[in-house]
Amino acid sequence: MAAVNALGRSAGVTEALAGSIPAALVPVVAALTFLGSTWFVVSAGPAVYLFGPSRGWLSRRDGARLLAVSVGALAVVVLAKGAFAEPRPPASVMRVAEHGNGFPSGHATGAAAFYGGLAALLSVGTRARRYAAGAGLVAFVAFTRLALGVHYLGDVVAGALLGAAFVAVLLALTRRRVAYGFAVAVLVAVAAVAVVGPTKDPIAALGGTVGALAGWWLVTRRDALTNEVSVATAAPVLGVLGGAAALTLAFDGSLPAVGVTHALAGVAFVALPVLGR
Repeated sequence: MAAVNALGRSAGVTEALAGSIPAALVPVVAALTFLGSTWFVVSAGPAVYLFGPSRGWLSRRDGARLLAVSVGALAVVVLAKGAFAEPRPPASVMRVAEHGNGFPSGHATGAAAFYGGLAALLSVGTRARRYAAGAGLVAFVAFTRLALGVHYLGDVVAGALLGAAFVAVLLALTRRRVAYGFAVAVLVAVAAVAVVGPTKDPIAALGGTVGALAGWWLVTRRDALTNEVSVATAAPVLGVLGGAAALTLAFDGSLPAVGVTHALAGVAFVALPVLGR
């Protein structure tokens, strides 16, 4: 069955690309694939939300829509990977070690959602150029996953389509109320816990999305939407809480610790404008 699934996901493309990358270039490709990683999306999303308005990139409201897309997409990845539970290519094909399920590609899903959201919401450049740049970045991230031998072609195509569909749906829902986007993210995370079980990744997704929704409630209740946030204020908060959340995953923290730290990080990332002026 695994061989049939691999064939259906275009195993030959991965084997050909991964086998053609010189060993000296593997660290470079591994570094570039970070552009679609969970850590990049959860760092860049809050940064655009917090600092983009003061630089004229987008409104704080649209930044919040992008943030809802970012956290929601990560919950979608956890749900989809758990639901399909398809394996990655064998270790003999991989150029770097990767663990967990392979379908769909989380990097491709997150990249399509995040860069698609940026293309739709930014006010920099023309719309056509933004979408072209976004599509190029998604394709590039997908290529790095194939070149590293950690996904099949079907994985990255499915991930890109899933991320694009998710961002389209969430941006449509949030035209009227941003809270809808965060609420959908919570519902997806709840579904992930139900499907995958109470393990680290679903609990982290649930904590983060619930915290983000609570943070948005604080921003709207305190009428802090237009408040500016300084780097000096944001950096320590994001560094401490974001770092603590990451450590609970890296060092096998207890499930309550994972959930609480991700919830606190979610609240902080969204609610920091309350501290501004």
